[in-house]
Amino acid sequence: MRSRLPVLRGRRRYMIFELVSEGEISPKDLMSEINSSQFSLFGDEGAAKNHLKMIAFNGRYGLIRFSHIHVQETRATLATVHSIHGIRVAIHTKGVSGTIKSATEKYLPRLSKICAESDKRRIELKDVSGCIIRTHGVKVDLCPDDRNKCIGSDTQYLGLTSFDLSGGHEDADGTADGL
Repeated sequence: MRSRLPVLRGRRRYMIFELVSEGEISPKDLMSEINSSQFSLFGDEGAAKNHLKMIAFNGRYGLIRFSHIHVQETRATLATVHSIHGIRVAIHTKGVSGTIKSATEKYLPRLSKICAESDKRRIELKDVSGCIIRTHGVKVDLCPDDRNKCIGSDTQYLGLTSFDLSGGHEDADGTADGL
């Protein structure tokens, strides 16, 4: 089947949320409770127009996709979920964005930093130090230890190149693990 042209495709938003619960919750159980809450609040027609879909859920943080018109309805739906199979839960919305990438960069920067630190991929230079988030050939995205390095920009990361990394240091690539 052919995909739709971008002009005909519905506009979407992505919401990051945090689930606080007294026990383990599976993504399937969470999504069924969110859907039942949405049906009880807005009926079949309102729920069908929202196109709510869970993109990712790791047990604590999740990402859902929905229609751009229904931001407030989606927030209300998540706020009304209070128990899943007898386990008390609370869902806190972290933020809404237009793309998955910007949603995770804006509202989950600490999770990315923790994942990078667990890989032991760090850069220690004279002016900047931090955890490597991504590498693109000779380009490196860095989550700096000092958050003041990102002031004035709308991103949580610094972009470095091989020229930045090899700037006169004895360690040619500038990393502790030999990136």
